Amino acid sequence: MDALQSFVAVYVLAMLRYLPVFVLAPLTPLRWAPPLVRIVLVMLLAWMTAQWATPLAVNGIAAWMSAICGELLIGLAFGLAVMLPHAALHTAGWVIDVQAGSSAGVLFDPGSQSDTQAVFGNALMWLATVLFFVLDLHLQLYRMLAVSVQLVPLGRSGAHLAWDGLAALLGNSFLLGLAVVMPVMFGLLLVDVGVAYATRSMPQANVYFLALPLKLLVAIGLLMATLPLFPALFARLYRDAFQRVPGLLGG
Repeated sequence: MDALQSFVAVYVLAMLRYLPVFVLAPLTPLRWAPPLVRIVLVMLLAWMTAQWATPLAVNGIAAWMSAICGELLIGLAFGLAVMLPHAALHTAGWVIDVQAGSSAGVLFDPGSQSDTQAVFGNALMWLATVLFFVLDLHLQLYRMLAVSVQLVPLGRSGAHLAWDGLAALLGNSFLLGLAVVMPVMFGLLLVDVGVAYATRSMPQANVYFLALPLKLLVAIGLLMATLPLFPALFARLYRDAFQRVPGLLGG
């Protein structure tokens, strides 16, 4: 009976450690997986962890509360390491949409019901989701979760969130996210300068709407030209986030 209780305790705590990684899925590449698939994956990973993890005996409500909070905090750190890079790419795509003028498509689409059209943002999200699995970054995430159980045993973490580590993860993720689309942003800036000069020269013409097709073509062309560099920058973005997980936990 003691062995069964220890197995269940390890299983529950392992689920709590892995759960935030999949709960934060709406802003990660895992959001394309149905909720049932994510739940089954968490249960499977927890069951595999309970097979080889050190038996655990947690006594008392206070000890259980401390263990639960510690596991959720570790899982939150890994969840942020997956969520923030994807959020940074989403923001970078939104900036391109604003610069290129594709977000103004709501003016020409009566059926959009005032919803902002994120053409380049959605394209970046789809490409990032594909690369996340093609580059085996999901396997690296699972390996890090498994190694975390060895380095920080279940129920004995005592972890705390380091705010300076969170600030470093947040700032570096968005900096690298903007670096991915920086050539496109710089090219569109040059187009905006030319449009501003044309507006100054021909104030009677509505240069904004005349320049929209040009800006869209420039954005598409620059994005296609920088696609060969995208996998390396994307891998660097996520691997840098993974390396900052110990600092996020005060390690």
